Amino acid sequence: MKKVLELLLETGTRELLMLSLNSNTILRAGITLTGTTIISFGIAWMRFSGMGTDPFVTMNIGISHITSVDFGTVQMLANLVILLLMLIYSPLWIHLGTVLGIFFVGYFSDYVLVWLQIFPDTLAVRIVALAIGLLACCFGVAVYMTAGMGIAPYDALGMILVDKIGPKVTYREIRIVTDICCVAVGFVLGAQVGIGTFITAFLTGPLINFFRKIIGASLAVSQVR
Repeated sequence: MKKVLELLLETGTRELLMLSLNSNTILRAGITLTGTTIISFGIAWMRFSGMGTDPFVTMNIGISHITSVDFGTVQMLANLVILLLMLIYSPLWIHLGTVLGIFFVGYFSDYVLVWLQIFPDTLAVRIVALAIGLLACCFGVAVYMTAGMGIAPYDALGMILVDKIGPKVTYREIRIVTDICCVAVGFVLGAQVGIGTFITAFLTGPLINFFRKIIGASLAVSQVR
């Protein structure tokens, strides 16, 4: 567990952890819902772009394509499989954010994607959609992390593997392996793997950290006032 705590400090900040302890539950729940809703919008925009999505979504799109089951249901089932591991190895990480990630994000993304069809399918629109989707996903993750109410199942998977394998590997190494596996499965099953997939792999971490710093600074200013 010491490694997990160190990892949480590495991927979060002490300020965010203190906020999660001191903020009231209703406020934290609202922040969590806001963050996951923004993530859902982001995923929908990236799917609309047709230029690729993040690795886990790419895998689930591939499964949806080959099985003809809607994306929201596939996303939910894939997350439920990982939830079983969380229940065994890390039950304390399960909270509202985990539940919303399982039952809300995929279906709401499907809903938003339907409405995005009003936009023309041109290269310029797709590039803009990719940019909006990437920024929305990263900002949404930064927002929901601020509340400290649970970890998304796919994020938890890497942490569980690090905790079980031991000091031989880092979270980043494990995440690279799981991401590659997800992309490979998605590609084989017919998911679109494009520039968006690779941009997500390289820019997601830096952008999340960037937005977390902005949110942290804004919270600090509001507390001073």
